[in-house]
Amino acid sequence: MENNRPKRTVKVVLRSGPLALKIVVSLLIVFFIMALVALRWVHCGIQAQTRDLLDQAAALEYANSQLEEKQKKVGSVQGIQDIAQEELGLVDPNMVLIDPG
Repeated sequence: MENNRPKRTVKVVLRSGPLALKIVVSLLIVFFIMALVALRWVHCGIQAQTRDLLDQAAALEYANSQLEEKQKKVGSVQGIQDIAQEELGLVDPNMVLIDPG
């Protein structure tokens, strides 16, 4: 069965709106653009802070590992001698020092 109805065409007509509506829409667009720029600025700041904190964390982890190594040495005789020699400039009385100068 064929449909012999005539085809309908639809026309969309855009009428210009009131000036107040155009102003409100324009202001909303400007507001949203400014909000996106502000969010991007905040995002970049947060990323910079994150990088700084990660750098600080890495430095603290390194310092912590150094302190753990020192803590392991403290209990032994050799560790006490190393600390006395390195940090206090003390030497073993049985050691012979040769001064090249």
